[in-house]
Amino acid sequence: MYTTVVFGLEHTLARVPPDAWDRPSPCADWTVREVAGHAMAVVRNIAARALGEEPTDAFTDLAAIAGDDPLATYRTHRARYLEATDRERALQVPVVSRLGEMTIDSYLEFMRSDTFVHTWDIARGASIDPLFDPAVTAVILGDYLGRDMTALRSPQRYDAEREVSGDADDLTRLIAFTGRDPNWSPA
Repeated sequence: MYTTVVFGLEHTLARVPPDAWDRPSPCADWTVREVAGHAMAVVRNIAARALGEEPTDAFTDLAAIAGDDPLATYRTHRARYLEATDRERALQVPVVSRLGEMTIDSYLEFMRSDTFVHTWDIARGASIDPLFDPAVTAVILGDYLGRDMTALRSPQRYDAEREVSGDADDLTRLIAFTGRDPNWSPA
């Protein structure tokens, strides 16, 4: 499923208008380009971990990570991720992250929610529709609802959950659960 989310991010990046990269995003103090840089760093770091390399900081120099052509930059990282994880036993490689020790497979399960939500952030900041598959959205919502968010609700992570109506759709519930305003717009 992480690979599905990776291609969803690429599809969103491909539709960002050229003048939208430096607009604000739902991530406080980050532009659309900086959110893209963070999401790219996550994908790049998964490949690095799968290959036994040292990951880079996914919270600094984000605009530089995205570069002048974020889509081209991302495609390089996506290709490396696919090569790194499409090897015999690649998903069983043990990794250590701020989440603890686990296999790449377990790490991907955790990180799919992060990449998915940042795809929404990019789309919102760029004023485009992220075009999420409802089945994937439901799985990602389940990821979050099944997770202890105590340690993740901190600066540069997730704000407190926002309230939404009881009949809210899964995407609205998911975005609110991450502390974002589901109605956020760059205007």
